[in-house]
Amino acid sequence: MKAKIYITQRENDKYFNQKLPTWRKGFCEILRNVTLGKDPYDVYGDGEFGTITVYGRKVYVVRNGTEGSFEIRD
Repeated sequence: MKAKIYITQRENDKYFNQKLPTWRKGFCEILRNVTLGKDPYDVYGDGEFGTITVYGRKVYVVRNGTEGSFEIRD
């Protein structure tokens, strides 16, 4: 499913090699395909946990409270 992902400056450094425009506000939004899955620790419910692919590696994301929006879970 396509979803909006919020990326902070720190996450931009860690996962995106500073290629996203986070310098102005400290964060940015991107649109990515999220593969929903079951949280291995049962903290998040169905539809609240998933992964995105960033430069060939899987990054975990969780719903941030807004419908269709996620943030990276470190």
